[in-house]
Amino acid sequence: MAPSDTFDSSFFEHLKNAEENHFWFHVRRKWIFDRIQKFTLPPAKILEVGCGTGHVSSFLAKKGYSVTGCEFYTEAIELSWPGFMIVQGDANNLPFTDNSFDIVGLFDVIEHFQDDVALLKEAYRVVREGGIIVITVPAREELWSWVDEVAFHKRRYTKEKIKKIFSELHFNTLSIEYMFMSLYVPMKCIRTKKRKIEDHFKINKYANILFRGVLNIEKLISKYLPLPLGTSLIAIAKKGF
Repeated sequence: MAPSDTFDSSFFEHLKNAEENHFWFHVRRKWIFDRIQKFTLPPAKILEVGCGTGHVSSFLAKKGYSVTGCEFYTEAIELSWPGFMIVQGDANNLPFTDNSFDIVGLFDVIEHFQDDVALLKEAYRVVREGGIIVITVPAREELWSWVDEVAFHKRRYTKEKIKKIFSELHFNTLSIEYMFMSLYVPMKCIRTKKRKIEDHFKINKYANILFRGVLNIEKLISKYLPLPLGTSLIAIAKKGF
């Protein structure tokens, strides 16, 4: 991940502590795995761009994929989870040759950049013909709140926006789906409130257990019935037609 004008690299320590237990991270990584294996099975080569501490990369490696993470910040690399190869590099100028990977993932990355299209162009370059890119992004513009501000987001996305970007870059859109439907109403309720960054991932342990259970059920249902709305989108597109 390349630096942005607002990103604070000290955030990674706070982030890794949250990744240990917070329901959102645990459900998201399983959701990503479910969708990736639907199109490409292990031991396919995956590149995660802007991998941070590598929470998703480590999980996918345990599932049998050959995973490389690319991260700009030394602070994140020093805190990285085990089990995958991590390389320091800029998301706008990836240190890999063309057509190097079966899958390129950008998980909650492109919303941090003014030029999100430039990152996806690089993903297009390094994924092989017939390979896929997988992205997750915050959804629904009406949900913009302090959560986005403390996470250094530039925008939230719609399905139409993602489709348009994929089309412009000559990707073949395979799926665009909502995640975390049960969080929509809570997110709407807090959108006008202000909190300190220290509270970003703070959650009561019983609420954490409840949300993890509910969202895991949601994830299972979404395999058969697409969710009508949610707080995030997961989108998959193929290079070539």
